[in-house]
Amino acid sequence: MKLSIVIPFMNPDKQHFSEMLAGIATANFALFSDVEVILINDGSQQNYQQEIAHFSKVTHPLCIHIIELPCNRGVSYARNIGMAAAQGDYIALHDADDISLPERFALCAQFLNEHPEVIAVGGDMLVFNEFRKETSLRLFPIHHHDICVDNLFYCAMAQPAMMINRALWQASGIQYTDKMDMAQDWDLVIRLSQHGQLANMGMPLVRYRQHLKQRSAEINGEFANIHVRGIWEKQLNHLGANINPKLLQVHGHLSPYWLWQLSDISQAWALDADDVSHWAKEILHQNQSSQYVSTAILAQKIDRLQRHWHAWKASGNPNTQIQFLL
Repeated sequence: MKLSIVIPFMNPDKQHFSEMLAGIATANFALFSDVEVILINDGSQQNYQQEIAHFSKVTHPLCIHIIELPCNRGVSYARNIGMAAAQGDYIALHDADDISLPERFALCAQFLNEHPEVIAVGGDMLVFNEFRKETSLRLFPIHHHDICVDNLFYCAMAQPAMMINRALWQASGIQYTDKMDMAQDWDLVIRLSQHGQLANMGMPLVRYRQHLKQRSAEINGEFANIHVRGIWEKQLNHLGANINPKLLQVHGHLSPYWLWQLSDISQAWALDADDVSHWAKEILHQNQSSQYVSTAILAQKIDRLQRHWHAWKASGNPNTQIQFLL
């Protein structure tokens, strides 16, 4: 088996970049006959030759390819360039500041090799902060139909943990959509689901770094940015829903989007119970006709979201935290 690891970067913190490369250096590659690491420099102002040179020395005989873009074109463009250059049977996506766990690549490649119908596989993420302390574990649904239902609400696969079957991906003709900001991974995952099965491993595969320079650190007060809203609208359209601003507002505020449980506390609290009920009925009814996603799994998801919202409102306090025992 041959593996390609595609890593776009643009001005990452040098320490973070070195730690990311060190994680790859300690990975288990015994399963592979050939491993290439494709680094795409997306117009960085800083020089990373020293970090890359050290990585090359400690990772021999891994093959290191460096693609220098003349100017910053954006992460989607850079990923497309790197994936087009990949020669491996499988393509592992990688961010420039996250750290892969040692068995990530072997586990995902073995899974894809045993499940040729799966176009992409991912896993869970251990979130750590600027003090290198792990603060949470982000879990993602495991099976294809669960992933497709959750994709109505948020990106149900962690891009920093994803590996793609290159042959299936090439046959699909899919690329990252340019200028999608923080929603570029979600957009890709939805389109991949139309050309093969999706899966998550059900275990942590990466340590995901959360720090102040991330785009995600800037959006806690937003309803959702234009690209996220666009995907919600597109997904509801595929499902067959009669979309209007009120329906979209309810969907957005009740969506368990991966950066927040309730995107805006005050606006989620202010939702009207009748509007929430109408949203649920409309989505379930239209999906019954379109069969866009699993009707049974969607019904369970909608019931749970409604139940959480009603219980939260019944508490009388918008600062109440919802906790799950199972």
